[in-house]
Amino acid sequence: MNAAAEEFALHGYAATNLAIVATRTGMTKGALYGHFASKRALADALVSESAQTWAATLDRSGAADELSLKELALAVGRQMKSDTRFRATIRLAADCTRTTGGAPELLAHIRREITAAADRARREAPRSSPLAAQSPQVVAHLLLTVAYGLTFVSEQGFDGRQHDAGDEVWQLVLGSLGLCETAQGMSGRS
Repeated sequence: MNAAAEEFALHGYAATNLAIVATRTGMTKGALYGHFASKRALADALVSESAQTWAATLDRSGAADELSLKELALAVGRQMKSDTRFRATIRLAADCTRTTGGAPELLAHIRREITAAADRARREAPRSSPLAAQSPQVVAHLLLTVAYGLTFVSEQGFDGRQHDAGDEVWQLVLGSLGLCETAQGMSGRS
């Protein structure tokens, strides 16, 4: 499942090759088909697991309807960054592929949760807040785009080494919405 998740996350559903997945696991393609009848069955297994993982993440954090917009957005960001299987599911959903039944529904569920949190935050925000002027749907779209994008974009520092600017990006985005004073630990790094 991990090898398949890495391939789906990097290449999407259409470009994922099960022969490569099998090779990465040390199996033959026939042995892989012994576990999963098709590429769709493998993708569906990832989606089902990710839906359970997301539900467990929310259970650990608290009820979705009680989480702040910031907490919910950062939970998605951390899950995207740390869980390849979840990231693959979101990639499958973002590809809008019709062949992976539950992926679009999981993404729609997460979007609804963030939109509801954005609506609550907007109603509680002062009129002068940047958040008060935005539609909850646009805010949810922005936050999901950032969470998704940060998992695929890495920066090259001037010294040639990788630099993770995730905390800084979250600080900028959440700060521009009036939701954040500090960025420490936002992207889920320890």
